Amino acid sequence: MALRRSNSRNDWPRHVRQLIFRLRRRVETVFSQLSGQLNAERVLARSFQGLCTRLANKILAYNLCMVLNHIFGEDCELARIKKFVF
Repeated sequence: MALRRSNSRNDWPRHVRQLIFRLRRRVETVFSQLSGQLNAERVLARSFQGLCTRLANKILAYNLCMVLNHIFGEDCELARIKKFVF
């Protein structure tokens, strides 16, 4: 679902537009933090398969840190990845 463009005829109701905006902002924030913390923009892979493998390993490490924080009782929200044990 995308927000209304200037050439669109129909507009979404206000509550739907606000929901789209909140969800989109959360997704973009998480992607920005992940790319910054995991250096996803500077992965030096030689092939697409290598890129996928390296990013999958980094996301696996991120998820492992989430589990370790949960096991050790560290209370961190999903959106605050800087407080994870890296």
